[in-house]
Parts: sequence; structure tokens; C-alpha cells
Amino acid sequence: MLIALSGCPPPLVLWPVCECSAGSLSGRLGQEKEKEGTPSKRELGESSASLPKILPVTGEPIHHTIPLLATRIARHEDRLNDIVTVMNGLPYGHITEDVNNLIIGQMAVEGKVEQMKTEFSESMEFIAALCSASTAMGDVLASFDHELEKISAQNFSLRRAIRESYARERTRDQTIETLTTKITELQRSMDEVSGKP
Repeated sequence: MLIALSGCPPPLVLWPVCECSAGSLSGRLGQEKEKEGTPSKRELGESSASLPKILPVTGEPIHHTIPLLATRIARHEDRLNDIVTVMNGLPYGHITEDVNNLIIGQMAVEGKVEQMKTEFSESMEFIAALCSASTAMGDVLASFDHELEKISAQNFSLRRAIRESYARERTRDQTIETLTTKITELQRSMDEVSGKP
């Protein structure tokens, strides 16, 4: 039976699972250990007598652990084969293409966002310029209003002066008319005194 070691294309690299019994596997491990020799205390870092005889995680004796693992792997061969089949059947090409398209789309979105940021900054600068121009225009209009108020005040004063001039002119005309009447009466009186018709 073959078990997958990799999840990416090209097709999974496979290695053979030992189909031997737990006993033969233990025997082979013993032979390999004899070939390698017994590790020294320096290699182990401590006395071999101080090593635990039972694994803390599983609570099983060490000499039973490896054969049990081999038995469990052999028991799940079909399931492992199904996993390998499913993984080999995955459409890696389509997945890679979709991922690349997503990356390209994300880059396009990021570019669009940057463009929008630039346009927004330019718009804000334009709005700031408009605000400055509006403020300047407001100052100019305020100056115009002040000048118009001055002109209006001067116009009012001028109209009042014209009315006063007209009044003085009427008074003068009335005075001239009165004087003319008096002169005429005086002339008539003098003529009457002198006997002139």
C-alpha cells in the first residue's frame, strides 16, 4: 500500500507502508539497533537507566508503542488510500488559477483604492482652494458693501444739501418777489406824490 507525503502537485510522493506483523517490525527494529550500536551516555545526555519506560502521553510501555503504531497504520490503510486518492484528484490547476485570479483581483482592487485615495486628495485640495477663494470673495464683497454704504451716506448728504439749496433758492425767490412788490408800491407812491399819472 502507498501513503501520500505531500499535498501539492505534481502527484503525491508515495512511500511503502510496512505490511509486516507487529512482531516482525519489532524484530527489524531490534536488528537496526544492533547495527547502530548502543548510544553512549554522552549521546543520550543522561543514563539510559533514567529514561522513562512508559510514554507519559499514552501511558503505554515503550517497547509496545512502535508495534502498536504499525498495527494502527495497517488498520487504517484503506482510509489512508482514500485520502491519497482524494488529494490526487483535487484540481490543483484550477485551484492555482483561481488563487492567481483572486490575487490579480485583489491587486486591481488595491490599485483602484489607491487611485480613489489620490482623487479624493485632489478633490480635497480643490475644495480647500474653493474655500480660500470663497473667503477672499467674501472679503471683497464686504469691502464693496462698505464702499456702497459710504456712497449711500454721501448720496444722502448730497440730496439733503440739494433740498436745502432748493429751499434757500425758494426763500430767495420769495424775498426777491417781496422786494419787487415793495419797490413797485414805493414807486407808485412816489409817482402819486409827484403828480405823475
